Amino acid sequence: MKRAINMIARRIARIRIGDDGFTLIELVVAAAISSVILLMVYSAHTAIMNTIRDLTKVAGRYEEVNLALGRVDGDISCAYINRSHKKTYFFGGNNRSAPHEGKIRFVTVNRRAFPMLSSPVREHHCGDVHEVSYYLKPDRSSPDLFFLVRRESISYDDEAENEGAESVLLRNVTDLKFEFMLKNSWTDSWDSKRDSKYPEMVKTSIKLKKVNAGDEEFVFTSLVSMEKP
Repeated sequence: MKRAINMIARRIARIRIGDDGFTLIELVVAAAISSVILLMVYSAHTAIMNTIRDLTKVAGRYEEVNLALGRVDGDISCAYINRSHKKTYFFGGNNRSAPHEGKIRFVTVNRRAFPMLSSPVREHHCGDVHEVSYYLKPDRSSPDLFFLVRRESISYDDEAENEGAESVLLRNVTDLKFEFMLKNSWTDSWDSKRDSKYPEMVKTSIKLKKVNAGDEEFVFTSLVSMEKP
């Protein structure tokens, strides 16, 4: 190819000093070289666009995971525990072996702030106490995969396990596990009605199927900080 390019360059030089024009063979060679260069540019452009699309997909996936785990952590951290209120509770459990398919149900506080009418600078804080549950729901279209589901009910009663509205936080989940700590000891189940105790911290482990292949695990610990005497 280098030899053909040099030949065309010499021909152009001859044209400038009054020589004859291009021959048919030279035009064909020039067209072939141009086609090869355009093909290389197109291939590079396609590879770059595919890489950008894949990275955008991965970034969107991690953003979705970050928002979902932040929601779980926020709800657990604001778990409403009032020992004098018999309707507040904290339940959790897992299967003994993988997939653990962990479940958790408790009463939490969703704190919101509103500006005061008397002064737009000052805020009035109010709490919305309700029941939330987290668990896995099978994905019928994909074997061995689950949805991470959040159920929320405006009322809280330890008998109302299936009440409230469901929302899917994450897809392509392969497992979910909850662990509960009290006095530096971890356990994989909790029942505040049975033990008359509440956990100090909750460890959440969630596994997701990667975009390409394999599983990826996310683990975080939430401090239960809304206890009332």
